Amino acid sequence: MKKLTAICCTALALMAAPVFAQTAAIDPATDKATRALLESMGTRKMIKDSFEQMKATMPQMILDNATAVINSNTRLSAKQKKAAIAEATKKVPDVAARLQHVFEEPALVEEMVEAVVPLYASRFTVAEIEQIAAFYRSPVGAKMLAATPQIVNESMQMSQKIMMPRMGKIMQEAAAAATAK
Repeated sequence: MKKLTAICCTALALMAAPVFAQTAAIDPATDKATRALLESMGTRKMIKDSFEQMKATMPQMILDNATAVINSNTRLSAKQKKAAIAEATKKVPDVAARLQHVFEEPALVEEMVEAVVPLYASRFTVAEIEQIAAFYRSPVGAKMLAATPQIVNESMQMSQKIMMPRMGKIMQEAAAAATAK
């Protein structure tokens, strides 16, 4: 259970690390334009929607990761692996529930927005940010925003189908190399 929790927390921390690395001061005009851009993009809603998607897929992701870790442990027999996977399966709902509480923290969305502002502000001028915001307020920009979550979701599914066989092969090779030592 502790290993499973540690794996999940480490993964979340690694995903968040680049966002929190931004600390440079932002020009007030750029800050204001960036916040208007994020508003026109519906960033708060996108963050909330992505949290909901993550909450829905989290139990399976946790179990898949735990299963991969267990199966790659060359010190465990097949019987021990089966028992460990069964134990992990029992604990997944608790771990998922604890992680879901993180996504439900009221201040989390605002913290995410605050962390995103420097990402745009450091890459675009005020004029560019205003042009991007105007695009997202246009009919085509609104259509793009509406389609983006589905496109991202389908892209991730396609990426997994393409990457999993390659990653599985590498994991098998690594396990075989570890066993040979």
